[in-house]
Amino acid sequence: MTRAWVTPVVMFVAATSPPAASAGALEECYQRAQTRLEVTPCLNAAKKAATDAMLEQLRAVRQSLDELEKITGRGGKVAALQRSQRDFERYLQSHCRVVLQSFDSGTGAGQAQLACEVDLLRERAAALKPLAPPRDEAKPKE
Repeated sequence: MTRAWVTPVVMFVAATSPPAASAGALEECYQRAQTRLEVTPCLNAAKKAATDAMLEQLRAVRQSLDELEKITGRGGKVAALQRSQRDFERYLQSHCRVVLQSFDSGTGAGQAQLACEVDLLRERAAALKPLAPPRDEAKPKE
C-alpha cells in the first residue's frame, strides 16, 4: 500500500484546522502508524488523552473560580466558565463537522474529524491552564 495520499490529506487538514504548537494529531498518528488501519485507533487514544487533559484543566479552573467566589463574595465566575465550556463544545462540534464535510466519503473524512477534535481539545486545555494556579501553589503550605 502506498502513502502517496497521506501528504495531500495532512496538508488539507493542516490548512483547515487551527494552528497548533505541534504537527497536529492526524500527522502524529500517520507518523506512528504502520498502516492506515492503525490511524483511527491512534486518533481515538489521542482524543481520550486530550479529553482527559482538558477536563482536568476545567476542574482545576472551576475549583479556583469557586474558591475566588467564596473569598470575594462575588459570584458569576463559575457560571461564566460553564458558558465558555458550553460554547467551546458547540464550536468543536460545528467546526469539526465542517472538516468532516470537506472530505468525500472514504477519503479519511472520519480521521480528519477525529484529528480536528483532538487538536481543539488540546488547545482548550492549553487555554484553560493559565486560569488556574499551579497545583503546588494552589495548596496552602504548612
